[in-house]
Amino acid sequence: MPIGRVTKLLASGFALTLCMGLGACKKEGMGVESVEPPFGSIAGNDDVVLTGYGFQPGLTVQFQKRAAKKVVIESDTKIRVKTPAGLEGQVDVIVTDQTGKTYVLKNGFTYRKETS
Repeated sequence: MPIGRVTKLLASGFALTLCMGLGACKKEGMGVESVEPPFGSIAGNDDVVLTGYGFQPGLTVQFQKRAAKKVVIESDTKIRVKTPAGLEGQVDVIVTDQTGKTYVLKNGFTYRKETS
């Protein structure tokens, strides 16, 4: 089996990519795919993990324009942060690389009021 990547543009406008061989479909650039857990307290200070690809030293993380605390890049696919305080509701999670380019996970995190 040949090693490589085959991409076909479907009539729906979506692209279908088939990978053949180990490491054939490594993603290029940087992107944010998920936040776990995807919710936390409006008071902030929750530990969350961002998963994605291409994470490099020098990046910053924001939750709706509020800087995350204690950003630790654990690998090129995983960042661990503490959330800043925020207003109740869904917010975008924004990762900015060292060149200033931003990558957004729309409504990637939800702030909730604390319950007693």
